[in-house]
Amino acid sequence: MPVRTDDLLVLCPLAVEAVSVRLGLRGGRVVRAGMRARRRPAVRSALRRLPGVPVAVVGVAGALSEGARPGDLVVPDVVRSSRGEYHCSSAATLVAELRRGRRKRCTVHTGELVQSDRVVRRLGATPSDAVALDLESALLLDLADDGRDVVVLRAVADTPERPLLSPATLPGGVAALAALRASGPALLNWAATVARGKNDSNDSVVKEVRHP
Repeated sequence: MPVRTDDLLVLCPLAVEAVSVRLGLRGGRVVRAGMRARRRPAVRSALRRLPGVPVAVVGVAGALSEGARPGDLVVPDVVRSSRGEYHCSSAATLVAELRRGRRKRCTVHTGELVQSDRVVRRLGATPSDAVALDLESALLLDLADDGRDVVVLRAVADTPERPLLSPATLPGGVAALAALRASGPALLNWAATVARGKNDSNDSVVKEVRHP
């Protein structure tokens, strides 16, 4: 039985990311959340209209690991920000779906993703054990933290070897968007799997608040 695209809600920061994901899903409910999650009212409205529907936070990211290349995928099991940490229990389910079928040859990185409070011009100057960096994942996980299943998928556009807005930025972005588009079937299968309750954990996201 084909997976229905309305069984999944995707939150994308940028319009170009949303277009790529929508093409990969061949429709579906994709909401543009805005850079730094500035379109929070649109996100909250979609969450209210679709109670309990699994949510995927999807977009591009900068790699902090030297082994990552443009077009690689990042599925973190931990998302960290200055306000705390989120543990995504269904990340392994998405990784398995990405490595199956048409995307089985893709490179998928797991581990920790860190949310930055500002645009980082040179990723290599950011000391961190995390795999990748973005600007919105923790903010969007906070909005969707109502007991539903949530996962984060990011495609690498920039790497530590080159600064942001270098001549390699454009082809890196193209590779990242192509990877997001190709991930559509895996996202749908992830949503169907968690909706059937095949995860071992009942809580998709567990938040740990960081105190100064």
